[in-house]
Amino acid sequence: MAASHDAILDAVHALLQKTSVRDLTMEEVAKRAKVGKPTLYKWWPTKASLVLAMLCERMAPDLEKPTVLTAEESLRFRVRRLIDAFNGPFGKIVAGVIAEGQSEPAVLQEFFGRWVSPRRTATIADLQRGTSTGELRSDAEPELLNDAIFGAIYYRLLLRSGPLTRRFGDKLVELVIRGQRSRSPKS
Repeated sequence: MAASHDAILDAVHALLQKTSVRDLTMEEVAKRAKVGKPTLYKWWPTKASLVLAMLCERMAPDLEKPTVLTAEESLRFRVRRLIDAFNGPFGKIVAGVIAEGQSEPAVLQEFFGRWVSPRRTATIADLQRGTSTGELRSDAEPELLNDAIFGAIYYRLLLRSGPLTRRFGDKLVELVIRGQRSRSPKS
């Protein structure tokens, strides 16, 4: 069972290197993984849930952060890792999932629930920690800071309004966080 699961996720990953999320079919995945379509549907009721499973299991671990960082260091780390990931095959897949979600709201809801929400929650917790330790101003709004930074990254990913580089990410974090730094950190 675990071998079939791995073969299926490997097939999805390999196929998405050559085709878009929209053009990916369950038939192609089943054929490449050498399993029947009923096996796919037993574990993943939709193509989107299958693609999201592959994203979360195969690509998400690369985005996790070390635990001993300041709030700002954590934010910079998360931004750099996401930008690096978006500049590889992962970015194309995420953009494809978001595109699919425009005509299928359930896809977008699942993407937000499985992919965005856990990372957003963790980043907001880091920023809240920064306010409680005095690293950031006590009136900083962690949710708004998160959305300002990551919203700009997704904007560049989806609309290609400018280069999505580490330099962009560093400047973005600096610009957004500059006015939120505490003048006198707590000891």
